[in-house]
Amino acid sequence: MLNRVSSSIWLLGRVLGGFTLLALVAPFVCAVWMSFAPGELLEPPTEEWSVRWYREFFGSAKWTRALRTSAEVAVISVAGSLVGGLGLAVAVTRFHFCGRNLLSSAVLLPMFVPTVVLAMGLLPLVMLAGLQGRAYSLAAAHSLVSLPVVFLLLRNALTGADPDLERAARGLGAGPWTAFRRVTLPLIAPAVLAGAIIAFILSVNEFTFAVFLGTPRARTLPAALWPEARDKDTPLLAAASCVTVLFTLTGMWITARILRRL
Repeated sequence: MLNRVSSSIWLLGRVLGGFTLLALVAPFVCAVWMSFAPGELLEPPTEEWSVRWYREFFGSAKWTRALRTSAEVAVISVAGSLVGGLGLAVAVTRFHFCGRNLLSSAVLLPMFVPTVVLAMGLLPLVMLAGLQGRAYSLAAAHSLVSLPVVFLLLRNALTGADPDLERAARGLGAGPWTAFRRVTLPLIAPAVLAGAIIAFILSVNEFTFAVFLGTPRARTLPAALWPEARDKDTPLLAAASCVTVLFTLTGMWITARILRRL
């Protein structure tokens, strides 16, 4: 009887998992299908297929500039998130100082504040510094969102890494940086890789900061898609969405390859 119940639960879990996966994949499949429509309407092609909208996307300076801006912002954002998250994680796990718990809590604050509120708060500062529409200001804002996630991943990884191994390396003559790079960093490499990928995904798909802090000549791809989705309803939206997904997957693969070589 118990085995029969366990088999039923296992089968139910498989079915629910299959439906969940289908619900996640179906929108992307529909977008890919509609991106090959030959006409002006946002509908799946039935007989004739065309790459017209992909040619229009890559032939337009507006779209290619937005794609390039997204790439620049994502790369800088990943670097900022990793440097900041790793430094803060090392500080709260390897050192004892007054306010350590307060610092750990403060890093997580951006997770609980609406993005639109953060964007409105950053806008006067960015304008005062004359950095509105710059890749650095957008990347810094994106890093603000991804920093708590990267920090949590690296803090948990450092908590699980035995500090005695690093002390042993120091006792054998290695300097602080060498001991960390040769001993601790390889131990937390999976968490670093996961944090970099998450930061890249969050940056590529972030919309609110791009609207508030961007300019007409410095827009990321999600910000460039918004007027098109609001005013027009063509398969160009589907083509741009597919390019965004492929760009995200390519960036994840490159990030993984780079970090595995470090």
